[in-house]
Amino acid sequence: MKTLANILRVLQIILNILLAVTAIPGGIMLLVNFYAPPVEQLQGSIFNNFTIPGLALAVIVGGSAIVATIFLLKKSKFGTMLTATAGVIIMFFEFVEVLVIGSPAGPGQIMQIGFFGLGTLMMIASYGAWFLDLLASPR
Repeated sequence: MKTLANILRVLQIILNILLAVTAIPGGIMLLVNFYAPPVEQLQGSIFNNFTIPGLALAVIVGGSAIVATIFLLKKSKFGTMLTATAGVIIMFFEFVEVLVIGSPAGPGQIMQIGFFGLGTLMMIASYGAWFLDLLASPR
């Protein structure tokens, strides 16, 4: 059981790092308008440009993953909860993205599905770790 708990902890660390190293540069790329979708996709939404989505992606999504990673590396009891939170944040970000710009075929759609899937994996790993923690705790 201890081995499985360690595997889930390492998996959470890997998933958080993957999210952070993709979300932060992705948010920066939106902010500087490098490899960003056309601004016309925002027509009819509350956004005039990609500044707020870029900041949200870099700071909120990427930042939450970094914070979760730090807590997991310090073996804090909050690391798993923060991983689950980071997973929910990226899933919510992708949900809002689909509502705002849709899900156009191509690389954007693949990234939307992939990041929503990453958030789902983060949730599954977190729930697994919580469950193992409950089984190991004395009654």
